[in-house]
Amino acid sequence: MIKVGIVGCGAMGRSLASELAKVEGAKIVGFCDVSQERAMELANSYGVPAYSDPIAFVTHPEIDAVVIATPPFTHKELTITAAEAKKHIFCEKPMAPTTSDCLEMIRACERNGVKLMIGQVCRYYPLHRAVKENVASGRLGELISLFVYRVGGGFSGVWDVPWRKSRAQSGGALMEINTHELDFMRWVGGEVECVFAHGGNYVHSDWDYPDCAFVSLSYRSGAIGLLHSSQVSAIGGYGCRVDCTKGSILLPSFWGEGAKMVVRTADGEERSISMDELSERFPHSPVWQELNEFISAIREGREPEITGYDGMAAVELAEAAYMSIETKKPVAIPLVER
Repeated sequence: MIKVGIVGCGAMGRSLASELAKVEGAKIVGFCDVSQERAMELANSYGVPAYSDPIAFVTHPEIDAVVIATPPFTHKELTITAAEAKKHIFCEKPMAPTTSDCLEMIRACERNGVKLMIGQVCRYYPLHRAVKENVASGRLGELISLFVYRVGGGFSGVWDVPWRKSRAQSGGALMEINTHELDFMRWVGGEVECVFAHGGNYVHSDWDYPDCAFVSLSYRSGAIGLLHSSQVSAIGGYGCRVDCTKGSILLPSFWGEGAKMVVRTADGEERSISMDELSERFPHSPVWQELNEFISAIREGREPEITGYDGMAAVELAEAAYMSIETKKPVAIPLVER
């Protein structure tokens, strides 16, 4: 049985706890938050102790692994401290606000022989996975272009907290939100060699980072990618288009109403796959799947499907996009030596 402590008892911590409690071979043994009240509320519902000192908590002798669901600017210190205490680590995305921070986290885990998995949960959503499978199968030929858009109107409800408005603390929208899309685009298209982006802050004057951007990716394969990241839309939307040498994929929406995938070959053969149809293949929630993978990797002594290097690569693409917006020039990848 892997004894797990969860640090961070906000919206993400609650979601992760709910699904981790269903994972075979895992046992939640404590919750920690700088708000003692918030930690106690969640801990009481699971019948485990509550703590308010995150650094002490991630080194607790009764814990085998930690789930880090705190703001991004805290991830580096918590991860390195936990690794040095020989704890396995599941860290929410974005991994950290900078690529160099991510590399320090990876090195600490490697030195101490512990597992590190990053919560790039979109890899476990049925339609994201279906796009990956269709492109990787080769049935549609070689990838030519990948366009992803995720647009909304800013943070609201439980997500509207001060640290999300600071790039130093959250990583900004391209990290706090779009590391999901940047990870997905790298997962589908392969390694990226250059990033060129345009953007600015148009609506949210209390944010110190762009609220709308277009990010162009040049893949090593020669394929091209484009991300539309926006928090200025009154309508919103989340979908993608993929063009390959022998066919194309259209997703009007990744989830919610209209969630489906249309695949059409170059010779005109077309099929439409609904979310319901795909969900039959994946009866568990995406969050359960990622946490089950983390626990399985620990028990089986192998690397998890989504490594620290994957988490760092998504942060690196976002950081390169910010650099490109600021300099108005393309930015070569990698930003740091591996």
